[in-house]
Amino acid sequence: MRLNPPMASLLTRWRTAWPWTAHQRLQDPRLKAVHARLRACKPALLARTPLAQTRFVVIDTETTGFHADAGDEIVSIALIELQGLEPTGRAYTTLVNPRRDIPPLSTRIHHITNADVAAAPVIEEVLFDIIPFIGDSILIGHHVQFDIRFLNKTLYHLCRCRLPHPYLDTMMLYIAVSGRIGHCKLEDVAQFCRVTIHGRHTAYGDAMATAAIFQTLATHLSRAEQPVSRLLKCQRAVGQFHHL
Repeated sequence: MRLNPPMASLLTRWRTAWPWTAHQRLQDPRLKAVHARLRACKPALLARTPLAQTRFVVIDTETTGFHADAGDEIVSIALIELQGLEPTGRAYTTLVNPRRDIPPLSTRIHHITNADVAAAPVIEEVLFDIIPFIGDSILIGHHVQFDIRFLNKTLYHLCRCRLPHPYLDTMMLYIAVSGRIGHCKLEDVAQFCRVTIHGRHTAYGDAMATAAIFQTLATHLSRAEQPVSRLLKCQRAVGQFHHL
């Protein structure tokens, strides 16, 4: 089968950057550690943990576009740690070199240029930092499946693993609290929760706002002593309603 030029270029970049077979890649001790860390995650145990005792990691990314499976890549990522509903002060943020041009339309949204990311680490290197940071946690994000999809693309290629962590989407929790149906932008939810966004369309600014939004929504839907599964059930109920 003859590959179209963009796909051929994408595959060439992967081949030259990393050993091609999964077996070869898993000989790298760092990838072995990532693989073992993800395999050790216990989603059911995390879901049973009381809200006040749960470690959450809020995640946000900026990307070259919307389509992880069509060659778009992460250009910036931020992680914020919460213990229960309280920020711990731990955070991780970095630009990421996507190894491709950032379309002007995307730059107009997040203001990240090709020059900004030229000396930044590539996503494979960033994963060696963020997987230990995520650790045993519940992931939080606004439209968080978008961010997870981009990370899973690289994780699966590198070590045939995906993030097994339970996740909570602040958009879905907002619908559960407000009763509003439809696509809800971060700005809409922030206004509802009386949260000010500092640095909209920056990974760190959006992650900080999402953390504050989650604090508000979680207190509406659950109590500190109740397990995180209560919030997961609320989210699941909203998702089922959306598919009716």
